[in-house]
Amino acid sequence: MAAHVKRKTSPEGGAARARQAERTDLVWGVHPVTELLNSAPDRIIELRILKASHAKVQGLVQLAEEQGIPWHVAEQPFPGTPEQATVQGVQARTKPVKTVTLSDVLTGRDDAGGPALILALDTIQDPHNFGAMIRSASAAGALAILYTRDRSAPLSGTVAKVSVGAITHLPLCPVTNMASALQQLKEAGFWIFGADGGADTTIYQADFTGPVCLVIGGERGGIRPLVKKQCDVLVSIPMRSGLDSLNASVAAAVIMFEVVRQQG
Repeated sequence: MAAHVKRKTSPEGGAARARQAERTDLVWGVHPVTELLNSAPDRIIELRILKASHAKVQGLVQLAEEQGIPWHVAEQPFPGTPEQATVQGVQARTKPVKTVTLSDVLTGRDDAGGPALILALDTIQDPHNFGAMIRSASAAGALAILYTRDRSAPLSGTVAKVSVGAITHLPLCPVTNMASALQQLKEAGFWIFGADGGADTTIYQADFTGPVCLVIGGERGGIRPLVKKQCDVLVSIPMRSGLDSLNASVAAAVIMFEVVRQQG
């Protein structure tokens, strides 16, 4: 049976949590932790159960013991947990998220055959957007997500929580040079579509029936110029109201499911 270790109550409260940078080795929330326990238990180093919620998460504790994962009860979340995090009484300290290479992605495409969808995120910096797009891409059956290694939100607990466990199922591929990665996808037969609110071609006019890579730009500046040059077609979502744009994660979901409709 796994060790059950009681620890002294930490004197740190919410103010201390707010002062610290968010750690990238933590996952919290009942659903994300349950997904980890079921699909990737080898990533979990230990569980922390908050004392006030101990009785409510007995199922998780039992599952952790069955997997041989250590757990302990504590008064406070791990240091480095964002103040606004909805911990739901349970946290996992984990090994880094496993990522793949672009070569791995293309090999997977060759094995799968047929139409394919890849989501490319060009400097998405909001972890909530990143997590939501992982969730939507997983639901849309995407082959993988490419994202810029620098100037992107880290694969943190916030990303894992918002993805509702999808972060453990969808291949994630960090790239140093997004423009170069898109060129490689072109050479592999993908058409590159960039989301651009000012584009004349709408997503309902575009042809998404072949292998598609959809590029979503950063929250502030959109797709960077050198990356945009690699796009074969720029597409927009038609709007009926005075609003001229959507949140990046919402726009990604709308376009991806139009791709799914056409490819289906």
